[in-house]
Amino acid sequence: MGLPKMKIRLGLSLAVLLVSGGLAGAADAIFPKGTLVGVVPPDGMVESPTFSGFEDRSKAASLLIIEMPPQAYPQIEAGFTDAALATKGITVESRGPLVADPKSLPESSALRDAQTLLVIGKQSAGPVVAKKWILLAGSTKGTALITVQIPEANAGDLSDEAVRKSLMTLAFRAPPSTQEQLAGLPFKLGDLAGFRVVKVIGNTAAVLTEGDKDIVESASQPIFVVGVSPGTPREDDRGQFALRSLSSVPAVRDMHIDRAEPLRIGGQPGFEIIATAKDAASGADVKVIQWLRFGSNAHIRMITVVKADAFQDTYTRVRAIRDGLESN
Repeated sequence: MGLPKMKIRLGLSLAVLLVSGGLAGAADAIFPKGTLVGVVPPDGMVESPTFSGFEDRSKAASLLIIEMPPQAYPQIEAGFTDAALATKGITVESRGPLVADPKSLPESSALRDAQTLLVIGKQSAGPVVAKKWILLAGSTKGTALITVQIPEANAGDLSDEAVRKSLMTLAFRAPPSTQEQLAGLPFKLGDLAGFRVVKVIGNTAAVLTEGDKDIVESASQPIFVVGVSPGTPREDDRGQFALRSLSSVPAVRDMHIDRAEPLRIGGQPGFEIIATAKDAASGADVKVIQWLRFGSNAHIRMITVVKADAFQDTYTRVRAIRDGLESN
């Protein structure tokens, strides 16, 4: 599980990562699980189980969706120059608005009051060349970045008209409630032990804290993150796997291991690491607790970061959260 930074905000760098990788009504749009942006995908594409979007594996075609706040649009647009895209192996063939006169669209269309930029080109990655359509659309409801691609060898199976028809169905929906988001996770939280959920990340992870702040900086409040990732290590590699996972915990430095040992969690094999570290921003002493719970083909990772002087009480309560966790 890639842990979010302690300052829980959407990174615009995700947009860069995404690039390197007749109208239908808004009601017809399909929203991939956990997203607020939807489209009617081109014929043959179905929702992908591995990324936010749609795919047609028989043609190696995909439609990827990323959502960002409304204010992200001008920042992303400024970085969409031909020169910048060329550094990602993309040769731009054309660029311009998706709709020349958005006010001519029906009032039900999300594009009626949106800014749009559609870039069409080809991307080379070694010997593979892909046809690519990249739509950036921004409105008061949010910013969407949609990338459609297909290998050039299969380009005849996905026409420009079909892609544009799909992009024209772009729709935004209201954010789901926290409970609705939690229901989509592959696990169920039981005893919250005084913590509260502040963010659900896609359909794989949840962030909890104790205190009034929703954005936790400088270890001002304890934070607990739990998520599921595919894959599980061999029994003889669990310790090293746990240490490697611990090294990716963000916003801490000068980490020293206090304890590292296997244990049972929820009737399954697990591994616990407790470490002492410094908060990267403030230099405050913190404790880092990591639990891994191994299943047959996936593992649950739980991380807690708390100020050292609050460790004992917090450890007891996050252990209650850990033990109350049930796999769906």
